[in-house]
Amino acid sequence: MLVHQRIVLVEKAVHRLVTRTTTGNNSNYLRRSFTSPAASSSKASYTTTARHRSDHENRLLIIGSGVAGSAAALIAAETYKIPVTMIYAGSLPTDCNSFWAQGGIIYRNYDAQSGDSADSLAQDIHKAGAGLCNPHAVQKVSEKGPERVRQLLLDASEIFAQVPFDRTTTGELALCLEASHAAPRILHKADHTGRVITQHITQAVSRHPLIQQIPHTVVTDLIVADDHCVGVHTLNRATGQSGQELAWRGTVLASGGLAGIYEHTTNPAGFNALGSSVALASRQGVVCQDLEYVQFHPTALYIPNESRFLLSEALRGEGAILRDGQGRAFARDYHPDGELAPRDVVARAVFEESQKEISDSQQQQQQQHNAFLDITHRDSQWLQSRFPSIQSHLAARGLDLATDRLPIIPAAHYTCGGVATDLHGRTSLNGLFAAGEAACTGLHGGNRLASTSLLEGLVFGASVADFVGSDHGKEMGDCAASQLLVGENGSLPSSFVSTSNGIHTNRRPTAMKRRLSWTMSSSSSLEPLHIENAAHRAMELLRSLRRTMWDHVGVVRTSNGLQTALEELHDIREEAEHLHTTWPTLETAAVRDAAHAGYAVAAAAHANPTSVGAHCVVPDVEVESEEEMAIAAAR
Repeated sequence: MLVHQRIVLVEKAVHRLVTRTTTGNNSNYLRRSFTSPAASSSKASYTTTARHRSDHENRLLIIGSGVAGSAAALIAAETYKIPVTMIYAGSLPTDCNSFWAQGGIIYRNYDAQSGDSADSLAQDIHKAGAGLCNPHAVQKVSEKGPERVRQLLLDASEIFAQVPFDRTTTGELALCLEASHAAPRILHKADHTGRVITQHITQAVSRHPLIQQIPHTVVTDLIVADDHCVGVHTLNRATGQSGQELAWRGTVLASGGLAGIYEHTTNPAGFNALGSSVALASRQGVVCQDLEYVQFHPTALYIPNESRFLLSEALRGEGAILRDGQGRAFARDYHPDGELAPRDVVARAVFEESQKEISDSQQQQQQQHNAFLDITHRDSQWLQSRFPSIQSHLAARGLDLATDRLPIIPAAHYTCGGVATDLHGRTSLNGLFAAGEAACTGLHGGNRLASTSLLEGLVFGASVADFVGSDHGKEMGDCAASQLLVGENGSLPSSFVSTSNGIHTNRRPTAMKRRLSWTMSSSSSLEPLHIENAAHRAMELLRSLRRTMWDHVGVVRTSNGLQTALEELHDIREEAEHLHTTWPTLETAAVRDAAHAGYAVAAAAHANPTSVGAHCVVPDVEVESEEEMAIAAAR
């Protein structure tokens, strides 16, 4: 019943969007949705005068260069001949989270003996999602997924991508098994599938004459006129110059998730995965959904004072065993499927084991950890060929898949929620779309099934383009064009002025107690020393934010801990807003987005007392220590 209510509410929100009756504040949209409480004061509003339509704005803007953004760009440009401008923060389009996916992408096992089918995959997605998945989104991915893989990744025409996936000795596509899948259905390229997919699909994007790419560019805010998204504000990370990009065919948020706002994460270092899409949307009051369901990967390599490194789900699919410090296999203590149980179950099992006290024998052996991944029973040469990237990373640290039990710990990995959309990627704001990890169609429910992320990006990225190219999409574009006013040179005219670039309140924020020692005012000049100090302070805030998220909005949560997180994140968000408004830099933009995204996750988690899927809540009164919290969580 709960899932049905959520779907109905999402459909109603999109209907309001289509009929252009969307209102500004949807804070009561649904229980697990989040709209920034300050959104009504942060929305950019504009005054307009005489108009000129520029052909340059007859385009689709795509924010992000990963699988979802690339799929949307290629289908829009090739199928519908729509000009596309793709904006991304990196120097290369491969600088995206899709690049780092190790395991693979779901396809279809057409061997009748495998028992695989669309229904079989749908059942696996629902089971992993703890009963909270949107059945319409699940059906779409299950039925349309193989077709999109063939179209976009197995294309011999060189219009799209022809990815060299691993094949069997007979030349057939090699399919492997992963956790919680009923059949081997995962396409892969060794243990760096995301890398090879991203390389080939971005090459297809670069070849297409209708797709323009703008690298080194961070999107800082949406431009909204008359309840319609008509473009974005930008910041060039190389020059520090601010600008705008306008488009009346639509703007697509496809810049990934927010797992990078945690202290321990499998996401790459830097400014990736800081929740920019959720932040951009929430600052404009756009509905976000299921943000409390942040997936923690069970098996991140644990080496003190190093970033967490992902040990792929495929390792357990190939037989790796979870062991404690005594060598005892413990996975079946928590679930009958053992190592192949849903990720949220396995993550809490690893978390509990890692929190247990070290035994006397372990202390004598100077062993300080209690959770390990063991695949030493497999052949050494086979391991090297199947997992070359992982083996290379381990070898540089004196470890070996074939001989060592690997110390592991859960780490923030994937955002199951995001900007709420329908099955066409439409959000609650006219002209704004979202796809991939940035979006929430309800596909994942409370927990993501392994290897669905790349497939989701393909299916829903392409669906955005299908809608934009449809008659209905063209009508919406014409409506935006009638409101979009541009100057003779294609830039915003002086009469088209934003009255707000972020959250501004009349009260003095408590975060100013942590203010920088120098004066911060909007009239300050961007002196190099001030910029350096602002960037330094932004990094301090980001470190503090990540600690708060890990300590209070992590694998296991309590009501009191979430309340503490909200208070701390509120202060960080206030100061981050002030920093960015005064000194807009890459660093201040990053922490501002992270603060908005972090607050949104904490608020969604605090509002949902039901412990299910990746959102694990235990009572405050029953928890007296970290070990007791872990034990309570795993029950």
